[in-house]
Formats: sequence, C-alpha cells, structure tokens
Amino acid sequence: MKRYTKNELCLLIACFAAYTSAYISRCNLSPSLNAIAETFGISAAQAGLIPTCFAIPYAAGQIISGLLADRYPAPRLMLIGLLGSSLVNVVFSVSAAFPLLVALWFVNGLLQSMIWTPIMRIIVSQFRETVRDHAAFFMSLTLIIGYLLAWALSGLLTSLLSWRAAFLVSGLVTAGIAVPSILVIRNTSADIQAQNREQPQERAPVWKLLLGTNLILLLVCCAAEGYVRDSIAYWAAKLLMDTQGIDLNSAVGIILIIPCVNFLGIQMGRAAYKRTGNLFLSSGILFAVCTVLSLALGPVSGQSFPGCVVVLVLVSAMAYGLNPLLTNLMPLMYSRLNRVALAAGLLDAMVYVGSAFSGSFAGYLSDSFGWDGVFISWAVVSLIGTLLLEIARRMAKRGTENT
Repeated sequence: MKRYTKNELCLLIACFAAYTSAYISRCNLSPSLNAIAETFGISAAQAGLIPTCFAIPYAAGQIISGLLADRYPAPRLMLIGLLGSSLVNVVFSVSAAFPLLVALWFVNGLLQSMIWTPIMRIIVSQFRETVRDHAAFFMSLTLIIGYLLAWALSGLLTSLLSWRAAFLVSGLVTAGIAVPSILVIRNTSADIQAQNREQPQERAPVWKLLLGTNLILLLVCCAAEGYVRDSIAYWAAKLLMDTQGIDLNSAVGIILIIPCVNFLGIQMGRAAYKRTGNLFLSSGILFAVCTVLSLALGPVSGQSFPGCVVVLVLVSAMAYGLNPLLTNLMPLMYSRLNRVALAAGLLDAMVYVGSAFSGSFAGYLSDSFGWDGVFISWAVVSLIGTLLLEIARRMAKRGTENT
C-alpha cells in the first residue's frame, strides 16, 4: 500500500465515493432495459437507443470536459454533473413516453461526462508523483463497486417493484452520496493547494497531443474496449434469458457475479502491467485473451449453461482489466505535456463511442443474426485492439512516442 498523506487519503476516498455515485445513476439501465422494452412494446434494437443516446453525448462531453477541467475548479464541474444526473433519474422514473426517456438519457450522458476528467485533473495536481499511479489504479475499482451497487439496486427494485422505482431511488442515492463527497474534495483540494504553490506548467497545444504521440491508436483501442465491455453490461441479462431460457430474477442473480469477476480482471490487468512493465504489451495481452474467449462463446453457449456463464464473465473481466490500463494509467503519460485531463477525456470519450455501438448495433446484431453475431463482433474488435497496441508498443520502442 502506497503511503498517502492525510489530505491525499481524504481526497482519494472522496473522489472514490463521488465517482461510485455516478455509476449508480448511469449503470442502473441494464437490469431495467428489458422491463422498459416490455412497458413500451418495443424491440431490443429500439430499446438500445437509450444507451446509445447516452454514449454519444457522453463521448463528446468528455472532450469538452477535458478542456474545462484544465481551466475551472474540478469540484464545481463534478457537482453540476452529479446533481444534474440525479435529477434526470428522478424525472426518468415518472416519464410516460419512450422518446422522452431517450432524450433524458441523452442529457444524462452530457452531465455524466463532467465527472471523470476533473478527477484525473485532481490526481495529477493534488497527489505527489510517487502515489499518482496507485491513486489512478485505485479509482478503477469504482468500476466494480459502482456497477455492483447499480445492478443490485436497480435489479432488485425492478424485480420487486418496477423499473420506475429503480430510477427514482438511484437518483436519490446519487445525490445523497455526491454532496458530502464534493464538499470534502473542495475543502481538501484547497488545503493541498495552500501547501503546494507551484508555478503552473505550460500546456502543450492540442495538435501536439494528437499528432506528436501515438494517442490516436489508443483512442481506437478504447472504442474497441468500450464496445465489448458495455455490450455485456447492457445486454447480459437479456443474453442469458434468450440463450439459456431463464427468467429475469435468475438472470439478475447471475449477472451480479459479473462485477465480482470483473474485479479479478482488473487485478489481472494490474498483474500483467507489473510483470511486463509495459502498458501497451499488457493491454495487448488482455485484448488477445478476449478475442479467443469471444470466439469460444458461440459453441459454448449452445451446449452448457455453466460454461456460457463462465466464458461470458471472463470476457467481461478482460474488458474491465483493460479499462484502468487504457483510461486511468495511460493518460498519466501525457503529464509532461500538461494535457492529462484532455487525454483522459479523449480516451474515455472513445470508450463511450464504442459503448454507443454496444447499444443499438449489438441489439441489431442479436435481432438479425442471434447472439452468435454479437460474439463474433466482440472477437473482431478485440483482435483490432490487439494489433493496434502492438503497433503502439513498437512505435514507443523506436522512440517515436513523444511523452
């Protein structure tokens, strides 16, 4: 365990709580998606418009947020995003028209995009260099805790009451966690800034970040990771119901295993990075494993219920193992350019570009070709990620990477 100062530890815990609360008001959709489709009598592809219309503004908003986080106080941006998302969830719970749900989730995407890049800015500006990597990796655990809480809360309330109750409670819980967390972040950040008054570093121009580094290759890899990761997040319950013939209660119970196994995936990614000492190589290994597992899902899902669950959760684990490597640690490579927030925003944005396809496109594939079509698409994009990371690794080895 890295040795944090008291202020750094308080700040890390508050950031962790704040970002966990963000997941509660955005990842609550998956367990409710099938119930929403039944309420409005729509197909899987149509229901997939909701997560798609979250991902697009979230991706675009991350870029804007990355620029804003370099100029405006991080706690202020985070508070606007979290309280706004909370309000959207409450209004979502009482909406009677499907187009309104799509519009509200679009707004939720914009608001949620205001949270991650300020946190990365806080890690770079408020934490000592000796603990930054550890703090960034620790924040990746919000992905597990947040999904677990969101799926458990939303799945339970959808099953026992309704999807409307799930969104109402999710919004209230987010607000209840967000407000005290942001107050701690604001006060602690002020204390650290008072102790460490350094000359601000000049920011490199945006063109240098994009064209003078191998960031563009990493952006495509993030899109591939987001597509696989969120295809499972959005469709796991329906996938199991369709391929294994189980009901919603059983499906929700099974998919709650996924966040737990995802934690192991994150630890595998961390172990691969420690073993290789190379972010590109360790990420490429996880993508390669994801390719093989995705190809295995087709035959396994038709022959064995336990086998289908095991392989599915392992694919998810590989995608989640990639997430901290790509979106938490790789942005820190650009600290010398003083563009960590923008790099983090761009990388996370591309995750949600991939996520946009995981909604309507994966729904279209399942409607048109069955779930085998979705599995093959996971294998293809994972293979692309593997190849691009190998190119990025060789570029870095030749010394062409400018970080």
